[in-house]
Amino acid sequence: MGSGKSIKFQREEMELIRLFDTITGAVTLDCVILPDGEDSERVIFMVNRQDLRRAVGKNGINVKKLKERLSKTIEIIAYSDDLNRFIGYLLYPAKITQITEQPRNDNKKVLIVSVRQEDKGLAIGKNGRNIEKANTLLRRHYPDIESIIVN
Repeated sequence: MGSGKSIKFQREEMELIRLFDTITGAVTLDCVILPDGEDSERVIFMVNRQDLRRAVGKNGINVKKLKERLSKTIEIIAYSDDLNRFIGYLLYPAKITQITEQPRNDNKKVLIVSVRQEDKGLAIGKNGRNIEKANTLLRRHYPDIESIIVN
């Protein structure tokens, strides 16, 4: 991944990855479980870009199967070794106009991500859910990045 750092999965994540790989035929690179409102969770699976179509399935059939089976919101994200492209995938469909690095004293970076004004709500998401997803996955795959701020 971005740093070459290996990711450790909990048992629940391993079970979800096994189910995802079986249903979709795609190879999972990462799996994250995040809150989705007060009483529910969402599961985010990450795959290589070339596996994205297979992972989603025709007309989203694999996402529907997973959602029915798990009773959770399902998201599938593409991974890229290119940081700017990866951020684009994380914030899609918002259109990014610029990414600026802001170094900090602790050798971590904050990324200022500028999007079109009309896409700001898309990038942040309801109650910040998209920015939370982006920050969680960025820290896992690019440990030198502390967070992103949408501008």
